[in-house]
Order: sequence, then structure tokens, then C-alpha cells
Amino acid sequence: MRKNIYMLLAVSVLLMMNVSCSDFLNEENKISETSSTTYNTATGLQGLIETCYSYARGWYGKEAGLGLSEMGTDEFYYGYDNKQKSLCSYNLNSNSLDDNSSDNASLDHYWELFYQAVDACNNALQYTQANTAVSTATKHQYLGESYFLRAFYYLHMVNIWGPIPYNSEPTTSENIQYAPTRSSEGEVYGNILADLDKSIAQFDSAGYRTKADGRANYWAARGLKARTLLYAASWWGTAGKNNQITNNSNYSGKTITQLYALAQSEAEAVIGSGIASFYSNYADTWSMNNEDVSANSESIFGITYSSDITSTVNCIPHRNKTSTSGTSLDFNSLITRTGYSRGGSAMLLMFTSMWNNGASDLGGDGKEVFVRVLSSASTHYVKNTKTGASVDVSSTYSPYGRGFTRYLPSLYLWNLLEEHKATDQRTDATLLSAYTIAKGLEHSSKKYTLMTDTAIYYSPLDGSTTAGQAAQAWAKNRYRIQFASGGDIPVYSSSDPSKALPTEAAKATSDVYGDNRYNTYKIAGWCSYPGIKKFLDNVYNPSYPTWDISSRDAIVMRLAEMYLIKAECQLYTEGGAAAMATINQLRTVRAISGKDNTLSGSADLNTILDERAVELCGEQQRWFDLKRTHTLVDRVNQYNAQAQSGIKSLGVNCYLRPIPQTELDAITNYSTVEGSGFWQNSGY
Repeated sequence: MRKNIYMLLAVSVLLMMNVSCSDFLNEENKISETSSTTYNTATGLQGLIETCYSYARGWYGKEAGLGLSEMGTDEFYYGYDNKQKSLCSYNLNSNSLDDNSSDNASLDHYWELFYQAVDACNNALQYTQANTAVSTATKHQYLGESYFLRAFYYLHMVNIWGPIPYNSEPTTSENIQYAPTRSSEGEVYGNILADLDKSIAQFDSAGYRTKADGRANYWAARGLKARTLLYAASWWGTAGKNNQITNNSNYSGKTITQLYALAQSEAEAVIGSGIASFYSNYADTWSMNNEDVSANSESIFGITYSSDITSTVNCIPHRNKTSTSGTSLDFNSLITRTGYSRGGSAMLLMFTSMWNNGASDLGGDGKEVFVRVLSSASTHYVKNTKTGASVDVSSTYSPYGRGFTRYLPSLYLWNLLEEHKATDQRTDATLLSAYTIAKGLEHSSKKYTLMTDTAIYYSPLDGSTTAGQAAQAWAKNRYRIQFASGGDIPVYSSSDPSKALPTEAAKATSDVYGDNRYNTYKIAGWCSYPGIKKFLDNVYNPSYPTWDISSRDAIVMRLAEMYLIKAECQLYTEGGAAAMATINQLRTVRAISGKDNTLSGSADLNTILDERAVELCGEQQRWFDLKRTHTLVDRVNQYNAQAQSGIKSLGVNCYLRPIPQTELDAITNYSTVEGSGFWQNSGY
């Protein structure tokens, strides 16, 4: 029988220290030492704690985690070279595709990764208690971090799969369960909240309340508790159920309204703590100058990536699953991005379009105003076709990433960002609506002879309207203009958000220029579209002018979310007027100087979801937000035509992901009856 991934979490020094990924510890593994000896040292225990954090780098800032947390929602469509199309369209099943990276939801790998992470936390809790080499305050801190991280990982798992096996002890060869039990969601939530309360108490005892090195602290634990309580209240509240949390006397029997009140109280405490503050300029939240989560004013907790992306510091541990020769296998490249020799965040690649697309209107391979891929010093230059001057373009094009076409904003999200553009800072700080040329390439484009700065502009207009036609006439010979719909090269097939699909082919007939320059799929909507720029890496490195990985830290919780949690809770504790007042507090902070950015009227759930979309788009929360509020099906039908067919087939089953088939093949108690033995989630 193949060994169950969940069962393979045996304790060993080799497992924990295989790849430490530590910013502050690179410990040599001493195979002759036992785990108890190693982890009774100060450095050994410190390395174990850091290992607990390292697994989060496989989810935050990575393509596969982004797919499972943001895609198939109302915010994004998949683009031309997306590697998870079946996930985005809900045509997925339980098959484990292992290391395939052409169309893989990576659910089997995440099942393994999260349980490895939990086992690391369980070991950390055990060995911290027994350690005699560190101070009492350090013990409290490490216990606080370990309880926090175990809750953190289980919150992801219970929201992905629903009932799951819950393990609170280190896995050894003696306690392997070949017939594991799926604990109810209420029991898992009860355990998560118990861990968070323990984490808060331990941090309080340690006096560890300030941000440092991207590690968890007292206020991060309270922020995660606010999120957890909100998830529980909304998930069960919208389903009309009460008293779902079990196995925890502090929360069992609480009504939905009481859970919302508790979540609101935690969010308000974090807001009032002073641990985070708003930048007056929203764009500063995303500047690479402020990317360090320990220094970013708005961050509460995040996942760190070292600036040394060429080393193994940012890598995740190898898999517990081994080859036939006993060698630990690698996680899917969608999870590791660049493998195990170097690492970082891939977010800079995920939301940009094929700006360096080789379309003939911009000079074949883009050689008149862009270059296809800048990978060495010899290719940093583009020759001006008019003056003959050789122009260094590297610093201009570096912020645009590599021109992948993974994810593009839905028409709903684009319209939402444009709606308050005149008053709200977040539109310009979020939406990448134009690509510019390098200084020195003015008038170099042979097909846009008047081009002086902008090369591509994405207009939210319908190109068929009078305003659209006027904009297209102005753009002629100046730059390529692409409209949301209509015009020569529309991004979407319709102006109706419920029907709009990314276009997959440009016009096949001669256009207004008479040279058929738009006859290519490369400038259709699935390849060329407005991007999301808040994750771009704008730090220029002359050796690598376009990066395939970034040192940007991943902000997991920030101050704005606490306001949004408070507002959502107020819908059910104080009413829509109170909720709107809190939303307007946030919107006032995000206002363009001198502009009124507030909303009128009383808020409802759609108001909350719209505000979360504007503030948090792309931050790996949207799928969980729509799932927990039971709005996923309705909002996909309203705003994501790519996913409508698949989600219609699944119905309410879409709210849980399939259990990986490898897990079902390995256990001895598989059952076709839900709630009996170990069953597959309905619909798969």
C-alpha cells in the first residue's frame, strides 16, 4: 500500500532541517544527533520555529496558492498562458497531477505541504516546552508563534476542504493513523480559536507585541482571531445555522450575532493598538521601499522573503514523499516557482499582460519600443529607428515584470476601480492602464510615428460609442488603444459583465490603418489587458532588468482589513448605517487630497464585498470571502463568464475543494457515504 501523505509526517532532524530557509539561521544538520538533543539547544529550537514559517512561502506569493485563493471569483479571468485553467473554470477533479505544471490545481501538494507545516508546529510546541537552553520569555514567544502558525495553517485547510483530519501531536511511526477521521468544521474551528487564545496568552506573557522580522506577535494573533471569527460567523450565518463551533467551551453555543460581535471586538482592538497606521499615499503601501512587512506601516503580519533571491534562503522545505530511491521529492514548480536553488515571490508576474508581445504594430518582437525578454546586459538596448541612437531600456521596462499572461481583471473589477477614479487613490495605485516607452525612443515606432511616451493604453470606454471613437481617432499614429469592449481591439467580448469574456483573436480584416496590423492573437484580450500593478517590483537591477522572482514580502494581514472586518460585523450587530460609517472612515483615508470619497446610504453585504475588492484585490483572500459568505455562485454568474458553466455543474459543491485522490487511495477507511469513514467531498 502507498503511504498516506498525512501519515508520513514522522519526526526527524533530517525532516526539520532539510532546508531551513531562515533569514537568521543556517544550521548544519548533524545526523548523529537526536531530535531531542538538537532542539534542546537555542539555535536548534530557533531553526525549528523558522521551519514552521517556511511552509507559508509555498502559498503566499506563489502561483498555485494565488489560483486557489483568488481565481474563479468575480475579480479575475485566466489569461492565455494560465497554468490552472481547469481550476479557474471549476472543471477540476480529485486527480493528483503531481509535478505537472500545464494545468494543475496543486491540491495534492498543498494537502501534503499544509500537513507538513502542522507537524512542524506540533514538534515546535513539544520541543519548546522541553527546552532548557532558552529563557522563559523566549519560550513564551516561541509557543505564541507555534500556536499562531498551527491555527494559521488549519484555517487555510478547513476553508479549502471542510472537515479534515486534525492532528495536535507530532506524528511518529507509533501513532500513524491508517484510517484517519475527518473532524467536523466546528471542531476544527474550535481548535483554531483555542490555539489563537493560547497564542495571545503566550505573547502577552512574553511582552511580545511589536512587529519584528515578519514574525507573529500578540496583535497578529488577535487580527487572525478577528478573521477566524468572521469566517465562522459568515460561513454558518449565511447558511442559517447557529452554534456550530464545538470542542471549545469559550465559543460553543455562541449565536452568529455573538460571533460577529466577538470578531468586531478583536478588529477594534487591533485598530486601536497602534501596531499599524495608514500611509497618506495608498501607493506607498506597495512601494518596494516599504515592502518589508516589519517596516511597512500598514502591515500586521506577513511572510518574509530575503533580498538574496539567488540563494536557498527563500525556499520551502522538500516534500516528505520520497522517490523509490528514498530521495525527498520536490513540490510542484507552481508552488516553488524557481525550484530549490533560489526563491522569492512570483506576484510580479501574475497580473501583467504581454506588454513585450512581439506584435507587428510595435515592431515585430517589440524591438522598436520594447524588447521580448531582457536577460543579459547585451540585450538591454533598443535602437531608435529614426535617429539610430542606442537606448538603454532596462530601467524603464524592469517594473513591468516578464510579460506573462496568467490573470487579468474582470470587467467587474475594472469598472469598480474606474467608478471612483476621480476621488479614490486606489484606482491609479492598483490599475496598470498603460505601458510607456523609454526616453530616447520617441518617434521610433514605424507604425505609430507620433509616439512620444505611451505605447499601449487601455481605455474603460466602449470603443463603439462616440467617446470611444473620438479616443480612437486621437490615438491614431500615437499609440495602440484597447477598449474594454468595442473598437478595433477590445479586451472583452461584451460590455455586459455577466457575458464578457477575454477576446482570443484580434480582427482578421484590415483596420483603419489599412495594414492589418491587428491580426494577431497577441493583442487580443487574453494576452493584452490592463494589469494590477501593486505587486510589481520597481527596484531596478542592471544584471536582471526583468525579474522572474521578487524579494517582495507578502502582506497577509494589514490595517485596512481590520476596518473591513469591523464594517462587515456591524452589518449584523449594529446595522448598515454603522457599517457604512466604518467603510467611509477607510474611504476617507484612501481619498485623493481635497476630494470627497465617501459613499452615501446604508451598507449591505454587496457594499462590503465591493469595498474588499477595491482594497484587497489580488491579496489571496477573494475566493475565501465569496465562499464564506455563500455569494460565490451568484457573483460568478454575475461577473465571470469563464467560470459559469463549471460552477453551475458543481452548484453548492463548489464551496469545498476535492480531497486529493492520492489521499483516498492510501487510506483504509474510504467510504462513498458522506460523514462515514473518510469520504470525498460532494461533486467530485
